[in-house]
Amino acid sequence: MPPLDLTNRKPEEERNKLPKPSNEGLKELFVDVDRVIIKDGGVYDDKAMSDQILLTINQADKVRMFHQLMEINENSTGFYCMCLGTYAIELYKQNSLKATIGFHHNVSIRYYKWNGDAELAKNDDLLTFLAEEGLTQPLADRIEQKRNQAADRIAQRKWLEISPRCFNKYWEQIIGLDDSYYPSLISDLNLEIPDKQKQIIALLQTFGKTDQFWTGYPSYEVVPEHILKTFEVKDIMEAYIQSDRNYKTRKGLGRFVCSFEFKKTRKKYLKYITHEIIEDLEKCFDWLGDKRGINEIFSLRNDKNKNSAKEDGLRHEI
Repeated sequence: MPPLDLTNRKPEEERNKLPKPSNEGLKELFVDVDRVIIKDGGVYDDKAMSDQILLTINQADKVRMFHQLMEINENSTGFYCMCLGTYAIELYKQNSLKATIGFHHNVSIRYYKWNGDAELAKNDDLLTFLAEEGLTQPLADRIEQKRNQAADRIAQRKWLEISPRCFNKYWEQIIGLDDSYYPSLISDLNLEIPDKQKQIIALLQTFGKTDQFWTGYPSYEVVPEHILKTFEVKDIMEAYIQSDRNYKTRKGLGRFVCSFEFKKTRKKYLKYITHEIIEDLEKCFDWLGDKRGINEIFSLRNDKNKNSAKEDGLRHEI
């Protein structure tokens, strides 16, 4: 499903007729501007969406400084954020509103007469300036964003360390949500780990490397799951039983058999998911203290028991 577009942007054919964002174009907007007002919320077309004023800049030297810090990175323009922005920047000339610029996520701006958004070249300096003037939230948000990005990079590195080596080769495609690389990745995986049982275990352990088993996990974590789906469920269960059944593998198997997609068809595979496997998965989620996982295994056991009772009844009838 494509991301929800809230921009009210013009059709591409019309946008292509508009000028690209540029520092020269930005300079024209600031000609004779003597007051800058920053409001909460974004911009729809050329109007601020909120009346809540967060900061007013009306000293000539500070208006000039603000303009200088709004410098555009002209090598990164024309893209479109899928929202209407975080703040609205209103430019006034002698009490008359001259232009309204959308400020997006503290890193880019949008003006409705340009063909797209523009990345800011000095956004950290700009946010520091705004904080010194009294608007501290954008800088605080940017610091938190950088902290989260650093944590994400650490998590990605740890995930790649446990994954098959060939995953590194396709990392840009993996994080770019381009699934056309899967055949090549699987081919390389077959060369790296020719033994199918060992390959399954490697994929299970990679799929089990997560901080969020059920929701809110990064998109790259689904890669081993997609490849696991190319195997017969019977083979996956047999590979697990014949392994050392450690907790790294159990985490991946538990996540796989309790995933939303697998549960849609799980009943027809219950004969391969033995009571022994269910007990292993239960111990794993108990050890993790994952309540959702514990409940999922409880549901799996109930399905298994019902299926076993049904099969026993059919045998007695025969």
